[in-house]
Amino acid sequence: MELKDVVSVKGMPGLHKILGRNKSGLILESLTDGKRFGTNPRQRISVLSDIAMFTEEEEVKLAVVLMSIKALEDAGKAVPTSKSDNDEVKAFMAQVLPNYDRERFYTSDMKKLFVWYGLLKSTDLDWSNLNKESDAEEATDADAPKNTETKAKKLAAAPKNTAIKKTAAGAKTKTTTPRKMGS
Repeated sequence: MELKDVVSVKGMPGLHKILGRNKSGLILESLTDGKRFGTNPRQRISVLSDIAMFTEEEEVKLAVVLMSIKALEDAGKAVPTSKSDNDEVKAFMAQVLPNYDRERFYTSDMKKLFVWYGLLKSTDLDWSNLNKESDAEEATDADAPKNTETKAKKLAAAPKNTAIKKTAAGAKTKTTTPRKMGS
């Protein structure tokens, strides 16, 4: 199993493995209890390989953060749980990702991350492939120029009545608001 095969569903605890697709959504299996269920188009689904963590300079992919947690655990550090003290959670997160954005990355997010790590550790996740993903992410970040000004101009030039939606499969679709017709 790879990180792209695991999703989080808003409003549902835990992580879920993608088993397949049907005409209205995905067929998922819970990693905690093994129950299978289908999703509907209104549910917000996040693929773990697409998730990034906020830092002060940029966003870091979840694969990189998970590998950092694994390295700390392999070195003998105990990973906090959802019941851990907030100060302990923040101290561990500072070791995992020293420059994480302390204003936008809440303690509840950190606890969720550590719970996710525990769930993924108990599954058949291919950690060697995860390591390759994190290495590839670091390589592309180092090679890519910082075009924040260009991105800002593109966002400012986008029409205001257009919204970009991300479907469960990750494809982007554009929807436009209908214009009012004059009389």
